Amino acid sequence: MHRGAERSWKLREHRRGAPDDADGPGSTAECHGRRRIQGRTRRSIEPQEDPICLLRKVPLFESLASEDLRSLLQIVRTREYPRGAVLVTQGDPGDEFVILLEGSVKVELLTPEGKELTLTMLKTFQFFGELALFDDMPRSATVSALEDTRVMVLGKQDFHRMLEEHPRMFFPILRHLTRRLRILTEDVASLAYLDAYSRVARKLLLLAEQLGVSHSPDEVLIPHPLTHQELANLVGATRETVTKILNEMKDKGLLSIDQHRITLLCKAELMRALM
Repeated sequence: MHRGAERSWKLREHRRGAPDDADGPGSTAECHGRRRIQGRTRRSIEPQEDPICLLRKVPLFESLASEDLRSLLQIVRTREYPRGAVLVTQGDPGDEFVILLEGSVKVELLTPEGKELTLTMLKTFQFFGELALFDDMPRSATVSALEDTRVMVLGKQDFHRMLEEHPRMFFPILRHLTRRLRILTEDVASLAYLDAYSRVARKLLLLAEQLGVSHSPDEVLIPHPLTHQELANLVGATRETVTKILNEMKDKGLLSIDQHRITLLCKAELMRALM
């Protein structure tokens, strides 16, 4: 498991002539049998970054004044993770709130039988980790990077203080949690009432809505590579079943696949599969 290179967004605090790297060389540790790499911590941000403008792009912070954003910069850190790195692990203590600044991640649940179930995928400016900060329970899922990813991290005490000082931020978090709960409820219902073909169609339409790049009203690219096994984990089916369904959809002209990237060619026809 890779632990992302960590940086502070605080203004420069090191003494004149002191190096930017405050910590020593990276160290390694074992986590669940996988290698964790400890990145370096930096006390400054790159000159080309405009952190205030970047924070304004985060819907959670759009109502904050510039002074509030500058205060926020004093307590947040950024981390960078390579593709495939694990950001948090199910069962770990939940002591950080994480916002995606670049890249995308997938959220997975490990069942008692050892099976991986993909719950959702998150893109730039979405967030995770709020549940553990509200209920003081361990992480409920594992989050890993689908591509090179940069995140902003807020510690537990700072997260609580931020909400106390800016109660308006409760509403974007509440909307996010409500939408996530609604999707999970629909996922559970689909396992009971939809066949595998309909579940695949539904999930592809949902991914297109959440992550897609529209080429036309009826044609949408899901830009993130998605293997047959990953899609199977999303819909609760076997890889063989998903492969058969995707081939059938390609034969019907409903989608195309190029290097694991799926393009929906006829959204309306896929929606009819759910009726």
